[in-house]
Amino acid sequence: MAEMKFLFALAFLELAARASGACLPLHGDQILGRDLALADQRLSALPATLQFGYAPAPGSVRVFAASELQRIARANGVVLAGPTPGDVCFEITIHIPGVDEFATPMRQSLPKDAALRVVEIGRAAIPSGRIEFPLSGLEFSAAGNGATQLWRGFVQYTDTKRIAVWARVEIAMKYTTVIARRDLPADSPIEPDALRVETRAGPLKQTPAAASVDAVAGRVLQRSVRTGDEIPLSLLSEAPVVRRGDSVRVEVQSGMAVLRFDAISQSAARSGEMVELRNPLSGKIFRARITGASKTGGLRAVIVVGRDPSL
Repeated sequence: MAEMKFLFALAFLELAARASGACLPLHGDQILGRDLALADQRLSALPATLQFGYAPAPGSVRVFAASELQRIARANGVVLAGPTPGDVCFEITIHIPGVDEFATPMRQSLPKDAALRVVEIGRAAIPSGRIEFPLSGLEFSAAGNGATQLWRGFVQYTDTKRIAVWARVEIAMKYTTVIARRDLPADSPIEPDALRVETRAGPLKQTPAAASVDAVAGRVLQRSVRTGDEIPLSLLSEAPVVRRGDSVRVEVQSGMAVLRFDAISQSAARSGEMVELRNPLSGKIFRARITGASKTGGLRAVIVVGRDPSL
């Protein structure tokens, strides 16, 4: 019963504080001595950084009743001369955001030549603080120019606390991209004459496309690309220097001794990668690392560290 009475009293104090509009604003995670001193100058003798409670949630208040302030003063050796202190309340102030509050940090995250239109924003009240809309919060769309995208951001209103915000936006930009002149298969080196460069307009994309022929030619695709499609950089990889069935010059080093012979590659590999090779004389399969071109020309040299008699 006593606890219920306390909760009712606390609720009454919060309602009275809201009605009076006399709450002091907070800008940190905690209520410190310097905050209490702003409410009553006689409390300025309290240690400025001593913690007396946590900041309330945005939209709520934290009330210090007069009796609690007197107890705090006595516990810290502070004499409250004069009249009895009144109740004090603190709050993290909130407000309804405006479009410009969201648009400004959005533009800071976008490329300079991107055109932004904010279609809708969340109208829930937010605390004052640093607003951020990182690109990681943008739901990228494969739709054409003018498609609406959901963008999630946050307000950092204390050092450790943030609150989520959202908006729906249209983002369009012009960009240079490499287009396939014809269907391009996977795992086959791309010829320069199979490509062309175009300037296009559309929404911001999560995966950037190649912007020059040099960035594409000679490389291979991880999956096929159809005629007229852009070529995402994420699909490109270096062409293998050795393919299945190629003859490879192997060097087996063991101390000062070096054994050289030709082997047949059992898989494709790039320079620096491990590859499975077959000794045509013994039929044994072994692994070695591609290191570069053979001095004899045309072949690839592979060095196996440590001699293995089973080769």
